[in-house]
Amino acid sequence: MADEEKEKVVSRKEIIGLVQLVIIFTAILAGREVGNLYSSYNELSKMSVNLDFTEEAMAAYLRDAIQGKNSTLNVGMAVTIPGFTSTEGQITQTPDYVRKWLISITLSPIVVTQPEVSDVQLTLLVEGQPVMSRNYTFPREKVGYISFVKRNITLTVQDEATFRRLVSESAAAHAGEVEITIQGRTRANVVFFESMLPFKTTKYPLVSAPSLTLSQSGWETIDGSGKTAKVGELSSVNILLNNPMRVHSMTQNVTCQIYMEGSEKPVATITKETTAAPGTTSTYLFNFVPKEAGTYYYTLESFGISLPTESSPRLDVSP
Repeated sequence: MADEEKEKVVSRKEIIGLVQLVIIFTAILAGREVGNLYSSYNELSKMSVNLDFTEEAMAAYLRDAIQGKNSTLNVGMAVTIPGFTSTEGQITQTPDYVRKWLISITLSPIVVTQPEVSDVQLTLLVEGQPVMSRNYTFPREKVGYISFVKRNITLTVQDEATFRRLVSESAAAHAGEVEITIQGRTRANVVFFESMLPFKTTKYPLVSAPSLTLSQSGWETIDGSGKTAKVGELSSVNILLNNPMRVHSMTQNVTCQIYMEGSEKPVATITKETTAAPGTTSTYLFNFVPKEAGTYYYTLESFGISLPTESSPRLDVSP
């Protein structure tokens, strides 16, 4: 009897031990799955969206829009984790910018569970004003190991008249430069976790040939008057050139011709290479030493710059 009771106790302990082992093993598996899900969502929450389009392609698109032509633009979009430092190689543009928007979604394979991407919300802005806003619905699709999910999206501007007006006004105010922003969100999922990943890219394409603008000009003399000088004294034409663009520097040649009243031929012709950084004003001097007494004036000529004879300040030179 004692042996039977002892066997029952041992069997009960074995069963309890086995149940405990099953519980522990199940908890380990469940914990691992929870950890995997947490790791996947953690990677998902850290992902970023990088949007890229070439300045040249956008400039061509805007020029077509101003002329009333129907055209589309190729855009690359890459969804990445923080460790993926460069997406440019993954979204190399092709020369075909005519029919479709290409969105390429790229993902590093570090996450435990493959994420899925679906809908895209897209807004196009000109100088901060929205001209197109649209939601694009796509089925959820897994993103694999350094792979691409290609989707065609057609750009449609709701108010074409406002779009053309904004582009034209911006080009006129900023020497042909237009601020274009594409922003929005794309939906990403890992199992039942969902995240809206924002993206925003701003570029400043040129829709017309840029040029510096003449801010002001005048004579600079030794006596400080800017109106009178003497023969043999250094007298300079002082010009201020402004660059109204936001991101583009500008370099161009400016020619200054100095005349004495009563003569049709210039007494001096000076050409200088002038440069101005974005949003800055540069000062240049065209040095001149008068050899005869009389009244002098000058003209300025360059692409986008013209100072005619009647607008030039006069300099009275005495013996």
